[in-house]
Amino acid sequence: MNPTDPYEDCKGNSICMVETLKIAIDKGYEPSLEEIKTISKYLGQPTKKIEVFEGRYLDVFTRFVQKNCIITENGELCIYSWNPRAYIRYFPVSIDAVGTILFIDHNGRVKTIAYPSHRTHDIEGHHVKILDPETTPIIEITKRVDGYPITFYYNPIIKRWIPATRYILHNMVYWGNRIEVADIEEIINPYVRLADEIAERYGLYKELKGYVNWTFTFILKISEPAILKPNIELYGMDDAELILLNARKPNGELLTVKESSELIKWTHVPIIELKLDNKEKLQSFIDECRLDLEYRSTMLRYRDTDVFRPYTLEVKSKIYPEAMRVKYSSDPKSLLILTSYGYGEYAVNLLVDYADIRNVGMELVRLYSELENKIRRIIDSDQIIKALKAFNLEHQLKGEIKRARRRGDITRFVRKLVALLAGETIYEAKENISKLLKLLSE
Repeated sequence: MNPTDPYEDCKGNSICMVETLKIAIDKGYEPSLEEIKTISKYLGQPTKKIEVFEGRYLDVFTRFVQKNCIITENGELCIYSWNPRAYIRYFPVSIDAVGTILFIDHNGRVKTIAYPSHRTHDIEGHHVKILDPETTPIIEITKRVDGYPITFYYNPIIKRWIPATRYILHNMVYWGNRIEVADIEEIINPYVRLADEIAERYGLYKELKGYVNWTFTFILKISEPAILKPNIELYGMDDAELILLNARKPNGELLTVKESSELIKWTHVPIIELKLDNKEKLQSFIDECRLDLEYRSTMLRYRDTDVFRPYTLEVKSKIYPEAMRVKYSSDPKSLLILTSYGYGEYAVNLLVDYADIRNVGMELVRLYSELENKIRRIIDSDQIIKALKAFNLEHQLKGEIKRARRRGDITRFVRKLVALLAGETIYEAKENISKLLKLLSE
């Protein structure tokens, strides 16, 4: 290993540091107990035992982290991502597994080539903390644009700025569960191709001149929300735009959105100018964000001593996905869920204005209100169980009925009930709820 600092080229990236130590050990290097402890903490399991470190490495890099590489003349270029089938865990490697790109030369030297914006902490995640803003101030609040994260970095092999996605490089594409790899000079990744065309046409590459060794993270937004998983091949430059998220310095320090926007002249994600300096204000704002109809989620970045992975809390909207499914798919379940939150009229206006769809949607909103009022009056009656038997839902909702009777949360019960009755179309939903109301009235 480099006798000065073997981790110098890692720029604070935890995956780079772990790979550096693992490759060195494989080559016969004997690290000190303190070095093992320092690096093993990035795997979420601090230890001074080399065998425990290697076991944890194997576990993380086979079960949780995906590694896709290409062989070059001087070494390997690899991109690291979290396995989408694995439950999210929060430790440095998992937080950095969002498209980190490393170059590993033939001598085993590891260098961070691209270090995208790190993973945020989902407020609904396991053991995720809401930090007290009085002791750990919130320095920036931003909105999440519903699109695809795209990393722009300078690739030293092809000697140009090039985009990458979170999972694969520009010369990679998924065919089912298999990855096809083309020549390194070729762009076959459809997301990268679209981002590259936009960057070329609108002068982004000119803006990025002088920022070699920096990493810029953008959001590729197309005319249909990414949450609905549209076919990217159907969209061209006129249907898409690149929106700046943030930039990372050559030393690995992550800038805020505002700081990043001062580097290049480019549209950035929305910044919310709001001071949240106590728990009460923060909780009130979080409650608002959970019912955001315009944005998928809200990011709260705290002032953190970790300049590489500053603690950033993500508050996802419970109803934004439902609004998008109503707008683009006329989804009856989503319309009813929005209605249960008090946004029935808003949901109806999202429906496509074709034939009698909006009229039926309005009728569905009315039926929901009638159903909730009816159940509220007879929640303790066996009549509900009898009516649910006609739909074979009595066992599935047995626990929810008990909860509603015990806690009085009727809206939660009705929301789950109508979601199961919604069917495939608003016409089917109308028929099922009308039938249930009739049974409850007998």
